[in-house]
Amino acid sequence: MKSVPLLVAVFCVATAGSLLSQALDGQSPVAPRPDGFVFCSDHDNGQPVPLYGRCRKRQIGSLKCGEKVTVDARSDDMLRVLLAGGFPRYVALSAISRQPDKFVSFDNDAEVPNLGPIDCSLPPRQPLVDGFMVCSDRQDSAPVYFSPCHSSPSGSLACGEKVGVRARRGDTIQISVPSNGMPRYALASSVSQKPDKFVAFDDDSGVPEMSAPACALEPEHNVTMPPASGSGGNVMPGRGHEPDRNVTMPRAIFAPNPEYTEQARKKKINGTVLLSLTVTVDGTTRDIKLVKGVGYGLDEKAVEAVSRWKFTPALKDGQPIEKEISVEVDFHLY
Repeated sequence: MKSVPLLVAVFCVATAGSLLSQALDGQSPVAPRPDGFVFCSDHDNGQPVPLYGRCRKRQIGSLKCGEKVTVDARSDDMLRVLLAGGFPRYVALSAISRQPDKFVSFDNDAEVPNLGPIDCSLPPRQPLVDGFMVCSDRQDSAPVYFSPCHSSPSGSLACGEKVGVRARRGDTIQISVPSNGMPRYALASSVSQKPDKFVAFDDDSGVPEMSAPACALEPEHNVTMPPASGSGGNVMPGRGHEPDRNVTMPRAIFAPNPEYTEQARKKKINGTVLLSLTVTVDGTTRDIKLVKGVGYGLDEKAVEAVSRWKFTPALKDGQPIEKEISVEVDFHLY
């Protein structure tokens, strides 16, 4: 009978030790994000509730009455909610209830972090640096976005078009076209320092860095890779090669994840590295070349990982052949 209290004591000590270790490491257990429900009062007549960006300058969407959302944080009279895909938006505090059948406000006792007032002041205007848009093989333009969280493109710019680079922010570059135009964001992998080859705007570019956007990143960081079954995920025909109807494309069957560099992890860099390579008849890779990178050491990590990949070889008339393909290696922090 004495063994039961002893086991309980050991469990309590282990749990306390784990929590103490997290505190010493500057970490805390991740609290689950609570659900909220869109509340429409009688005088709203069932009209959708407006959604805003963090500085509430313009409406960028809406929510239907009664719609369920995930509440991420509070900032004064606004709540930050997460939509499909994990993109944060802001909605009035008075429009989200803790209960679906009556209005209960997300006040200070609602167990959501209070971020305090939002700083919407603009950084000091810096001289613009020239940049040039780059595109993947299958595109003749590159997307640009209103937000650094890049949910839906607001337009596109032609390959090779010259832009004014304002700052780096996470995995995006803040640009202006023309130089006095409204700022837009492009993926860091779509803006080059040079027009004739891709050179990333990294720490040595002289471009100022803004804080990374709060795009609902989870504490754990992972790298997503093309799936090892089915159609082969992000495996494409080689540059300038149309798929041959008589050829079965290679398929990745072993695709170990690349490592994140510490520099990219600290700066919360996300992006896609595009590589060209040849898959041999025995399913190994050779002649790996960088087509488009993201910098911060991730390009080298992608090449290193892909050199270890294994494929089922391409087949023509049932016989294995060498095949030049392109692969996309995605780096994402979750």
